Amino acid sequence: MDERAVDTSVDAGPREVVAAIDGVPVASFRDVVARLRAEYPREDPAHVEGVVLREWEAFSAGRPLVVPTAVEEGAREILDQLSG
Repeated sequence: MDERAVDTSVDAGPREVVAAIDGVPVASFRDVVARLRAEYPREDPAHVEGVVLREWEAFSAGRPLVVPTAVEEGAREILDQLSG
């Protein structure tokens, strides 16, 4: 599978896949929290975010599935300094 492949869905509703990266269905953190806050309105918003973060850490074992491209650029700058 092409590691750069990203499949997107334009009309994503609750619990629908927004994109699949490396075969893993993903959605934005903000959208997940918003859907859960709407579904559980009596829960403290900070608690909902905390639950999502804990589940992400358990799922990913701390290894990110995606990173902003700026992270790669920053890593390149550091590696360039080390090799130069």
